[in-house]
Amino acid sequence: MKNLSSYFISLLLISSLSFIGCRENKTKIKETAATEKTAVDEYQVLVDYLEQNGDFINSSAVPAMINTAEVHDSLNNKNYKIIDIRKPDDFQKGHIENAVNVPSKDMITYFENEMDPSSFHKIAIVCYSGQSASFVTGIMRLLGYDNVYAMKYGMSSWNKDLASTIWSKHISSDFESQLETTDNPKPAKGGHPIIKTGKTHGYDILAARAQIALNTPYKSLLVKAQELFENPTHYFTINYWPKEKYDQGHVPGAYQYTPKKSLSSQTELYTLPIDKKIVTYCYTGQHAAFVTAYLNILGYDATALAYGANSFMNATLKQKKWHAFSPKKIEGYPVVKELVEAE
Repeated sequence: MKNLSSYFISLLLISSLSFIGCRENKTKIKETAATEKTAVDEYQVLVDYLEQNGDFINSSAVPAMINTAEVHDSLNNKNYKIIDIRKPDDFQKGHIENAVNVPSKDMITYFENEMDPSSFHKIAIVCYSGQSASFVTGIMRLLGYDNVYAMKYGMSSWNKDLASTIWSKHISSDFESQLETTDNPKPAKGGHPIIKTGKTHGYDILAARAQIALNTPYKSLLVKAQELFENPTHYFTINYWPKEKYDQGHVPGAYQYTPKKSLSSQTELYTLPIDKKIVTYCYTGQHAAFVTAYLNILGYDATALAYGANSFMNATLKQKKWHAFSPKKIEGYPVVKELVEAE
């Protein structure tokens, strides 16, 4: 009888443990399901945030550029600020009067802690050619600083000494004979990159991605014309021109995306690949730099063609009057030089 009682007690204990185990398993399943349900698609949150807050890349505000002449004429205007992002050594050899030298990676910190951006009518970002300044300006614009502009053509347009080693050295017409007029249909819409910052709010995700982009040397985000023409299938090439100009001749295999309207979630953003390097080209490389900034923040493997179409069809651009760089773009403005003491 005692053995029988022990048997029933053991059976009861086993049943109780099984019940507890099942309950714990169900609880874990519910917790896992709840976690999966609340997981944030950071890419989608970020796209929604950007499109609901100005949709800069698809607006008339892009490219946000300021001409060299306006910068020069505003040197004594306290409502203008000039930020030079070139290397310190080059800044010391010659810079615009009253300009401050700030590395790209420190731009957010500088805006938040070292100045009052809202106190200026315009803030001009200055670099060598206008391309890296456009990249930085694009990022700051996305962050909400609507008074930031990239100085067109950079210090290359400030005086001839600087232009001789930058713009004037890189313009070319070497690949004009290789242009095609084929209309390449865009791929079907697909997936999107995965972003993991650990943030859940749109602006917080943006700020984290913006800092990552600013930490990236812009030079590493450039593709040269020779590389693109020799290996066109290695890239997903975006011709960022109006359709009527694209039809007159473009990089072989390039897809036409209409400026200021084609990169929204409601248009053609999701036709971009997530498994291939994207290279965007415009006329000068500056508008493309804004696009490259935007796409990098969204997680795409995006680059820009250095010096744009000026690097492979400058003669045609001059003939058609399509933003060709020429000596006429170069001013004769003075620079401030800083003496560096020998150690």
